[in-house]
Amino acid sequence: MGVNMEKPGDAEIFQLAPVDINHLFRRSGLNGNGLSLYSYNTEQAATSSPSELFKPLAQSANFTSIANKILAPDLKIEFNRGGAGSAEETYHAFLSLDDNDVLAHFQGSDGNILLMLFDNEESFLQWWSDINASKAASNYQPVFPEVLPMEVLVCTLHCIDIYRRSYLESMLDYRGGLDLAISTQDFVQLLRRSLASQDKRWLLPTMFEITAGLKGINIALKSEHIKKVEELGFLTSDENVLTLGERSRLMGTEIITSWLGSISCQASALVNGQEKSLSRIFMTPTAFANHLFSFEFGAGGDARFRHQALTLPELVQTLMKWIEALQKAIGGTAPAQAAPRQAPALKFCGQCGAELKPGKKFCTSCGTAI
Repeated sequence: MGVNMEKPGDAEIFQLAPVDINHLFRRSGLNGNGLSLYSYNTEQAATSSPSELFKPLAQSANFTSIANKILAPDLKIEFNRGGAGSAEETYHAFLSLDDNDVLAHFQGSDGNILLMLFDNEESFLQWWSDINASKAASNYQPVFPEVLPMEVLVCTLHCIDIYRRSYLESMLDYRGGLDLAISTQDFVQLLRRSLASQDKRWLLPTMFEITAGLKGINIALKSEHIKKVEELGFLTSDENVLTLGERSRLMGTEIITSWLGSISCQASALVNGQEKSLSRIFMTPTAFANHLFSFEFGAGGDARFRHQALTLPELVQTLMKWIEALQKAIGGTAPAQAAPRQAPALKFCGQCGAELKPGKKFCTSCGTAI
């Protein structure tokens, strides 16, 4: 598991083996739903025993909250990390409208599961941001002042990648200057190669590779998009020659010197019994800003984006508002404070899952000491 455990915040941490999931279903009495990563295998549950890892969770006062979130969540957020040579990773967070708790879910290469239960959204987002974001500067100048077509973002990220490419070529050729001019034809051809490459060493392909749904949008580059990129300062045009502008140089240098990898978030909920994506965001942190992109998708396959350059505290508050909006979209609002946790009325054996009799010091089913 690639998760950084240095700053777990106020989380309660559990581990499970794959076999324990069936016993989680059995013990909780839940049937699961379409957002869960798991389904109940009756045969395996009847013929297997839980691992030793299951016992702490089975005895936890938060068992019911955790079982509800992992087996029947109201909201699922999938995180995908990659780019700039960073370790690729996919993990999830599950939320319920019943309380403020957030359950982070990680799965290792051995199949074992790591669960981290946070008291509320803010403690989870603070922990998550401390790991994935930068402290950033507070005076970063706005880059995209309005909601714009997706083609504009594609071209601007392509300009940044071209600047990085020119920088690397000048180093390899022992040249002091950079060649910042490119023909319009070469710009478009290189853009097509970039999108087809799936090469997460570059910013533009990284966004498309790790952000769910972007590969399905229509990219129809028009002269009006190039004109908008010019207005934003990323390039200038002279007949059929494009020259990278000051904004490309600034952001290209920023990415060269301090790109920390990127991460995408996709929030999903059940709509009429089917999983539906509610929102997607893409974040690229650098030492200067946490670049957060949110997307709007049209019925015809077109898309628009919004950009924010955020400090660490601003990022946490922005993501808090994002989660609140998601909760309202699925028919609920988060309580002001997390509801107090209560221990389940019944107790069960952490070894076999059988109900424990009051006053007994041993499980009457398997004999395990309580």
